Amino acid sequence: MEYHVFRSDGQGGLQPVRQVAPTLGAHQLRVAVQAIGLNFRDSYVVRGNRFRAALDARVPFSDAAGVVVAVGSAVTRFKVGQRVITTALPRWLDGPLTAAGLADSMGSRERDGVLAEFIDADDTELLAAPAHLSDSEAATLPVAALTAWHAVVELGVLSAGDTVVVQTTGGVAVFAIQFALALGARVIVVSRSVAKLRLALQLGAAVAIDSTVTPDWEREVLALTGGAGAQLVLDMGLRDSLRQSARAAAFEGTVAVIGVVQEHSNPLDIYTVMNKNLRIRGVETGSHAMLARMCDFMQRHALHPVIDTVIDAAFDDAAAVQAALDRLDAGPFGKVVLRLSSPS
Repeated sequence: MEYHVFRSDGQGGLQPVRQVAPTLGAHQLRVAVQAIGLNFRDSYVVRGNRFRAALDARVPFSDAAGVVVAVGSAVTRFKVGQRVITTALPRWLDGPLTAAGLADSMGSRERDGVLAEFIDADDTELLAAPAHLSDSEAATLPVAALTAWHAVVELGVLSAGDTVVVQTTGGVAVFAIQFALALGARVIVVSRSVAKLRLALQLGAAVAIDSTVTPDWEREVLALTGGAGAQLVLDMGLRDSLRQSARAAAFEGTVAVIGVVQEHSNPLDIYTVMNKNLRIRGVETGSHAMLARMCDFMQRHALHPVIDTVIDAAFDDAAAVQAALDRLDAGPFGKVVLRLSSPS
């Protein structure tokens, strides 16, 4: 069996190539990829940035939804025809993150990703797609949704009636708004885009702060909370944001550090952290078990991902994939999705 894949060329481009499918292992599944959700990491994997060189000869992207087309002899958890989604950190099954759990992330220097007609994966590396979601919706879950879920729910610091501050309006941020609202929290969104702030308010955010008008947005958060601050602040790694996030947080509050896309140093105000007894917590995606809990929550609450753009592409159409990356780099409200089909 031959099938199409895209491989990065190390110069910011993608090359469609054909390869022969290997024999499935006893515990492996073969999945026909239907849709791929893009993340900011995918852009620098393919195109590089000032800190990272573009990867060469790797199949990029980590988040896919597809249909099982073949199973190994020992597979019992899945069957042919079942809809599944990938996991971004296939080795992190449950419990605290370890070095082993962080290794072999999909679409990275260590492991090929999902930009292919078919992918093979161990049966522990996949999860049933939520039945109420389309393939395009399900493909957005493994990184952005799970990271937001980890910060908003799995940290266990947010309750109904609490205030959460969400910075920016990308994929993780929009999922965070949705999860916080489902928990009954009050959401304050900070962004430089008036148009996207309007969309955040339509989604249910209580307050939108335009940081171009109010650069000291942490003061506005304090004013809006009667001086108390927010129980949870999601820090997306913007320039100097950690100082502001700490100042916006309540005493005994939590700053969840999510962003890794900043291109500047991000100093922290240690005095504020100590004085308020803050918890500064890094959030690295999440485990297989977290993803399963999140999918169950989304199904029970009938939550649907917010998709900014869906781009249809054949598996030999590199220009369409680059167009999806362009849209991602432009800063969408929510997610960008590739909906894939076999070449004609």
